[in-house]
Amino acid sequence: MKTAETKTGSKTATTAFQTGNYSLVPPSQIIVDEKKNPREDYGNVEELMLSIVENGIRNPLKGYLKDGKVMLREGFRRMRAVKLALSKGHKIERVPVIIEDRPMSEEERTLEFLINNDGKPFTMLEQSEVIRRLLNFEWKVTDIVKKTGKARGYIENLILLAKAPVKVQNFIKDGKISAHAVIQIMQAVKGDPEKAVKEIENAIQAAKESGKAKATPKHVGTKKVKSQSFGKFYKWAEEIADIIAGRKDVFKQREEVLDKMLIAFENGQHAKQFAESYFVDKSKTPATPAAKKSPAKKSGKKK
Repeated sequence: MKTAETKTGSKTATTAFQTGNYSLVPPSQIIVDEKKNPREDYGNVEELMLSIVENGIRNPLKGYLKDGKVMLREGFRRMRAVKLALSKGHKIERVPVIIEDRPMSEEERTLEFLINNDGKPFTMLEQSEVIRRLLNFEWKVTDIVKKTGKARGYIENLILLAKAPVKVQNFIKDGKISAHAVIQIMQAVKGDPEKAVKEIENAIQAAKESGKAKATPKHVGTKKVKSQSFGKFYKWAEEIADIIAGRKDVFKQREEVLDKMLIAFENGQHAKQFAESYFVDKSKTPATPAAKKSPAKKSGKKK
């Protein structure tokens, strides 16, 4: 075990690292290929930059060696924040990177975006781009379901998003309509692109007329979507989603949780499966349930 000093901002920290697959690498030596990155929504990069300047990168980047160079595989948002910090004059000499301990294929690296995303969770649209790439590798839907552990309905909905017209995908990126509203419309029109665009534009217009910046399933006029019956919890959660849609004062991380739950519910995903895949940190050892105390035996003596 060796140690090295890492200067971040005005602070100096001593970081332990192994000469195996954990390295401290100068940012200038990390090659970033944005074409490999499915992320579209980077969130508040400046806020992340301030955290990195103050505390360093707590969650290492991931990369692999190619022709003697470190290629970034995971951590594009963190790397963007590092570059922003450097452009503002902050000194970041090295960043932690975990290098692949075995060669991986492009298919495996693509799959990693879905099963091992340690940073900001990918949006549904970003996940659909990963699915599109896997399908281009001639993967079957059953293979993707097996490898990701996600419900088949969820994967099929991501495929619908991946097949949506570019115009529709841009509507989602611009925050004009929610991904799950688009999915419901695509299902209702059986993937017909012309009908989908028309219904989606109508939903966006309906949202505007009701004073909302973002269309949700509530604004969809398609009869098939309107006639869908959901439980009380879904209606309650959907109303919250409708109220906060498009607002700038919303906690984005909390909005993402609500969005994920609504989508999982729509896809018929079991509560246990969703809890295990979305809320449970697999790297942590589960707490051992406290042993139940045996009831105290009553004394046979009479008072």
